[in-house]
Amino acid sequence: MRALRLDYQRSNTPVPWLGWGLLLAALAVMLLIGLHYRAINQQAAYWESRLDRAERLSSRRRTVSHPLTEQAAQAQMLEVVQANQVVRQLSHPWNALFRAVEESGGERIALLSLEPDPHKGTVMIGGEAKDLDALLKFVRQLTSREVFGNVFLQNHEIQQADPQKPLRFSLLAEWTGVAP
Repeated sequence: MRALRLDYQRSNTPVPWLGWGLLLAALAVMLLIGLHYRAINQQAAYWESRLDRAERLSSRRRTVSHPLTEQAAQAQMLEVVQANQVVRQLSHPWNALFRAVEESGGERIALLSLEPDPHKGTVMIGGEAKDLDALLKFVRQLTSREVFGNVFLQNHEIQQADPQKPLRFSLLAEWTGVAP
């Protein structure tokens, strides 16, 4: 068997200039990053001190400021009431309502108006139908939807001026899922 000779140390090789160059470049980049980090920390400290000073000044002004006048308090209460109304309106199941009406109509129904009244829990639907059968089918489909309770046909009339003689109608539907 032959002896195995391992040589972990290179001898008689020139200094690897590329390695030294990369090391120096890395050290220069680290130095630049350190300087940038220090500058950002100084800016952050400056702005934090400005913020602390502004907070101290505003807290002094709050203690010195006068309480709200009655008129300003009423205006603020009115804004709160209006904001609550907007939140209540946004919390209604609008998507379910629109989807139920759209899916109930067909090619023979043209919707002209949709007037929901969340306070009363009703929806007024206006449109045109090709004929009475299409209108009655539309009413039955609306009644079968979970979104609506009772659906009432309020009025209908044939449009004599139109050559196709469509049937213009108005429906009143109870909108379930809305607290009147």
